[in-house]
Amino acid sequence: MKLSEMMTNTTSRRSFIARASLASLAIPAAGGILAACGGTDASIRDRPLTNNAAAAATQATTQTATMAATATVEAPPLKLYDPALPPVGSETTKQITLTTKDVTISIADGVAMKAWTFNGTVPGPTPRVRVGDTIDFTLKNEGSTEHSIDFHAAQIDWKTAYKSIAPGESISFTFSPKYAGAFMYHCGTPPMLHHISSGMFGALIVDPKEPLPPAKEFVLVQNEYYVTDGTPDMAKMLAVTPDYVTFNGYAFQYKENPIKVKLGDLVRFYVVNAGPTLTSAFHVVGEQFDTVYLGAPPDNAIHGVQTFNVAPGGGMIFEIEADVVGSFPVVTHTFAFTEKGAVALLQVDQ
Repeated sequence: MKLSEMMTNTTSRRSFIARASLASLAIPAAGGILAACGGTDASIRDRPLTNNAAAAATQATTQTATMAATATVEAPPLKLYDPALPPVGSETTKQITLTTKDVTISIADGVAMKAWTFNGTVPGPTPRVRVGDTIDFTLKNEGSTEHSIDFHAAQIDWKTAYKSIAPGESISFTFSPKYAGAFMYHCGTPPMLHHISSGMFGALIVDPKEPLPPAKEFVLVQNEYYVTDGTPDMAKMLAVTPDYVTFNGYAFQYKENPIKVKLGDLVRFYVVNAGPTLTSAFHVVGEQFDTVYLGAPPDNAIHGVQTFNVAPGGGMIFEIEADVVGSFPVVTHTFAFTEKGAVALLQVDQ
């Protein structure tokens, strides 16, 4: 199905989604390293970088069995993930608490997945802070298996702060962001591939000390879903055969609910690619980015950009001057994955 058809024909889009589930593929041997990248006790240096594909698959299978043992998978109604960013608060100490929860979510029209989440949504909440703020953070585990947290915006002893905690436990730590930008956070419990693909990710926005120019600001977190019968599928994850690729956790949600701005607005997208594997080739059809911040804003800016890659685990800031009235598709320009749900509409009105 062509992108143009998808943007204009809801019935065709729903038919496409119904056919989108792919067959599970064999687990490649290279997947073994994934099981070694995480944990709480040994350092990375101490962990054997051997072929642990069977171990990773076994661990993920055990965790998936826990998910599958719950109620029958039934798609709940869509709860639109509001992409609009509120302004950053004036307080210099920010209290942030995230709670891990097992929740059945909708990931596409009529498609459910048993997810592991932060605060019950995928992606999790989007806290906003400033460079130099003190972040007092607490993670509470109300899920059915071990979980942890990894903030890409922090400079911290990960072996202590990012350790896995059991159900019923909590962990607290403090950090202060050094750089501004759009940063990913995610569960770091092994296999991380499985935990991130199951919904455990979100964005943390860090403003520079001197604010950027006023703008209409939105967050878009791209991710992939690998699902069989409503449960995350490790074999598909390792084979990189996603069923859906989305912005903010639900395929095509901003097609029927466009992101609306006014003519003359400066539009700022904070784009985080949660992956866990695919690159986001961020692009707006019919527009160019007036500014892209390659690193911490306001420095490192380039101008007049058509498309720019956001790596898995990365985040960037894109600005558009809304100088033309119309409806503009916002996509990843890797179109095999746009066709699986990573598309939104930016609507510019008079």
